[in-house]
Amino acid sequence: MSAERKPRTRARVTVRLKPAILDPQGRAVQATLTRLGHDGVDELRVGKVVEFTIIGAPEEAEQEVRRIAEEVLANPVMEDVEIALEPLDAGASDGA
Repeated sequence: MSAERKPRTRARVTVRLKPAILDPQGRAVQATLTRLGHDGVDELRVGKVVEFTIIGAPEEAEQEVRRIAEEVLANPVMEDVEIALEPLDAGASDGA
């Protein structure tokens, strides 16, 4: 058992302000783009993406990643969270 590696999962958590929340940073970026001649950009919003590796298969890791996202990475009152999980080391223990 000790020679067997535990599965790992890559987590990507995307945090965005809810649509009803004003986004001053997005407005500032859009204003800068307009000043630089990029007039076709509209409704720009700024968010953040946090990526990390967590021990456990996606099924096992999903609940913990969601808890991390909602308790630490985002303010659920103001922000929406999107989680994407990807297994790493797939097939490493099956000899493939």
